[in-house]
Amino acid sequence: MESIPIRIRKETKESLTKFRMHPRETYDEVINRLMESQVDGEPVSEETLKAIEEGLADIRNKKTRELNEFCDTNGI
Repeated sequence: MESIPIRIRKETKESLTKFRMHPRETYDEVINRLMESQVDGEPVSEETLKAIEEGLADIRNKKTRELNEFCDTNGI
């Protein structure tokens, strides 16, 4: 495995150390695991995209309700 040096602040290294799953885990493994955890492998469905667009249209057209209105009318 080829490696290259990178510069990080001391505080960053200390933070990465806290993310180690075990003492021998390398910083490369920690960084890769953290990056992979931020990627959603499942694409957004057409149905979800449509619902988002409808919601945004409602907001633009001021078809919204205050949260307390929703809670009061639904007994929450």
